[in-house]
Amino acid sequence: MSAARPPVIIIGMHRSGTSLLTRVLQQNGFFMGRGASRNEEAAFTNAVNAWIFRQASATWDRPESMDELLADEALRPWLLDYIGGIIRGPASLRFLGLRRGLRGGGLPGQTAPWGWKDPRNTYTLPLWLELFPDARVLHIVRHGVDVAESLRSRRRHALEGNIARYRRRRAAYRFSPFAPKRRGFGPQARCRTLEGGFGLWLQYLARAGEHTAALEDRALTVRYEDLLSRPRRELERALTFCGLRPDPRALESTVATFRADRAHAWRHDDALRAFAAARADELARFGYAAVPGEAP
Repeated sequence: MSAARPPVIIIGMHRSGTSLLTRVLQQNGFFMGRGASRNEEAAFTNAVNAWIFRQASATWDRPESMDELLADEALRPWLLDYIGGIIRGPASLRFLGLRRGLRGGGLPGQTAPWGWKDPRNTYTLPLWLELFPDARVLHIVRHGVDVAESLRSRRRHALEGNIARYRRRRAAYRFSPFAPKRRGFGPQARCRTLEGGFGLWLQYLARAGEHTAALEDRALTVRYEDLLSRPRRELERALTFCGLRPDPRALESTVATFRADRAHAWRHDDALRAFAAARADELARFGYAAVPGEAP
C-alpha cells in the first residue's frame, strides 16, 4: 500500500495568476478536488476556510482579525479537532469524490500529488500546517499595482451588474417578504480604490513571506511575470515541486499558449504608472519595480 502524501497548499493574493498555474498543474495530474469553481478552487476546502474566517469575524478583504483567532489558545484546539474530523469523515467526499473517498483516510490518506488553492490559505495556513505538518506551500505573487487595478475593475463590474439587476427587479426586491436580499450591491468596498487593493496586497504578501521564510525548502514562490516570460522554466519548477514529472511534449504545447505581453499591464497606463512611482519603496520591498524597464 502506498504511503500517504502530504498536500501542496497554494497561497497568494487574489488576482495574482493562481488560476493560470493551477490549471496547468491539474492538466499534469495534480488533484485539486471535485466541485472546482471557475477560479480552480474546490468547494469543500473553500467552505472550510470560509468557516474559519467566520469564527474570526473576518473576510478575505478584511483578514486582520484572523490573528486574534489564531492567538486564542482556548479555542484553537477545538478548531483543529473539528476540522481534523471533517477532513477525514464523510464530508471529505465532497472534495475527494466517491472513488477516492472509498480508499479510506479522507484527505490525509491521499497517495498521489494533491492539494488545493484558496487565497485565504494565506491566513489559515497555520491551522492547516498543524493538520498536515509535512505539507508544502506554493506561493504565487504578481505586481501589486496590477493586482490593485484588477480588484478595482472586478469590483466596479460587480457593482454595475448588481445595480442594473436591481433596477430591473426593483419592485420585486423592495416588496419581497424575504427582504433584505442576502447579498449587497457593492462587495469588497475596500477594493474600490487602488489604495485599498494595494494595501491588501501588502498585507497578503507580508503574511505569505513569513510562511515561506519559515518553511524554507518546503515552500516555493512563483512570480506571475516570470511565469509568462519564462513559462517553461517556471512550469518545470512548479510541477517538480508538486511531485509531478513534466511531460516535455505537453509542456511545449502549454508554453505556446502563454503571452508575455500580459505581464506588467500597469506600464501601459499613465495613472497606474504614477501610482506605482508613488509607492516605489513598498514595491521594492517585495522585489518589484515602480518604473517601466527599471530593476527594483
